[in-house]
Amino acid sequence: MWAYVRLYPRLIGAQIRSQMQYRISFLAELMGNLFITGLDFATLVILLTRFQEIGGWTLAEVAFLYGTSTISFSLAEILSGALDGFDRWVVRGEFDRVLIRPLGTIFQVMVGGFRLRRFGRLAQGTAAFILSLTWLHPSWGGVQWAFLVTILIGGALFFLAIYLFTATASFWTPQTAEMGNILTNGGSFMTSYPMHIYDEWLRAIFTFLIPMAFINYYPALYLLGKPDPLGLPDWVPFLSPLIAIGVFGLSLKVWRIGVRHYQSTGS
Repeated sequence: MWAYVRLYPRLIGAQIRSQMQYRISFLAELMGNLFITGLDFATLVILLTRFQEIGGWTLAEVAFLYGTSTISFSLAEILSGALDGFDRWVVRGEFDRVLIRPLGTIFQVMVGGFRLRRFGRLAQGTAAFILSLTWLHPSWGGVQWAFLVTILIGGALFFLAIYLFTATASFWTPQTAEMGNILTNGGSFMTSYPMHIYDEWLRAIFTFLIPMAFINYYPALYLLGKPDPLGLPDWVPFLSPLIAIGVFGLSLKVWRIGVRHYQSTGS
């Protein structure tokens, strides 16, 4: 484990130096990513400015949901490396080279597609998060701040697990990119709004089947002191870190099964 910890920054550093050789291109990609992802928050602000609230949540409270969701998703996106678009690795046979190297497969894939431009989304989400805290003026103690950090990390693990599940599916079918985008980008968008505004069947899916509601919605109920419109017990928000760890652990096991069944590209 410590060998990977020491090796990771060295490999990422090499990719950063490579990408910074074309600084104008890098800045253009970074600003483009920042602008495009910022349109989502701009839409949220315009909507809430016009209607004042959505599902009983104010602009500041929805901005908190948006900020926490975007930070978690962007951290997972940065760490995912080549997991996003892993189907192309399988089709081109690039995963074969991964298997003959003396390093873990997940580690190699995660460092194999590092992109600096993805920090644009993180910067935008962090700005929205800080703005929401400025509006809310929360009077939290150490426990609440520690819980906040925990759910941000847990949310990142949850989204990273989705990347792993989608990448693993590439071992059986190469067309998984759109499915992954629905659950990653779509999941980030969905968790940017209060979960109770969606239809009951959709809430049930994303609470019990694909528990994205635990990324930030239930923790936000606790941190913001809001009652649960769905009537679940008060201890439900504290399940969020456990669910994130459980889903991530399951994705690792599924990945190992996929690797064992990998039969190369055949070309």
